[in-house]
Amino acid sequence: MEAMKKKASTKKLESNPTYVKIGKRIRQARLSAKESNSRELSQRLGWSAGRINNFELGVSTPGPNETETLATLFKVNPAWITYGVEPMRSTDLYSTRYCNFMRVIEDAEREATLPELLEAVKLTFDRLDKIRENPRQRVPDAVARRCEKYLGQHRGWLDEKRVENRYCEPMSSDLRDLVDIYTRLPEEDRAKLADVGRILLGDTS
Repeated sequence: MEAMKKKASTKKLESNPTYVKIGKRIRQARLSAKESNSRELSQRLGWSAGRINNFELGVSTPGPNETETLATLFKVNPAWITYGVEPMRSTDLYSTRYCNFMRVIEDAEREATLPELLEAVKLTFDRLDKIRENPRQRVPDAVARRCEKYLGQHRGWLDEKRVENRYCEPMSSDLRDLVDIYTRLPEEDRAKLADVGRILLGDTS
């Protein structure tokens, strides 16, 4: 009887295959957010020390509130954590980051410090031009974090919405598609598309 109890107590906890998939996404998001210690993170959130580790191993899975907490902390889509659908990062986050980054670039140009900024974030002028030309281009996580470090700002600063940022509000999916089409067209066709837009708006001047 004692031997059976010992065997049961030492038996490895079985993982649910669906939970394992969710756990892998949680781990990916955690490491992407530079949270290297799951035990410490669990305790910071007021959870038991091994809770996030259990999530990542597929021993258990987060409920809706826990998923929302992790998604907010890691700046990822809750639907991506739970179902693996949608992009890992929300389009609103990338749009906000793009707007803030372009504001930083403009300030650096005005202050004649753009070469130093680009060197710090490891971007070439050609790569910057490509990002500028297409608002759908994502500013990579590594570039964003280097930019924040260069500016002496806290991690995630570029991803925060600021009222004074005059660049843009997050674009609707239709507008993002239209911008994407526009940026792929040759110069002469861009003018034609603009003419079509004016006609649709009733501007025949």
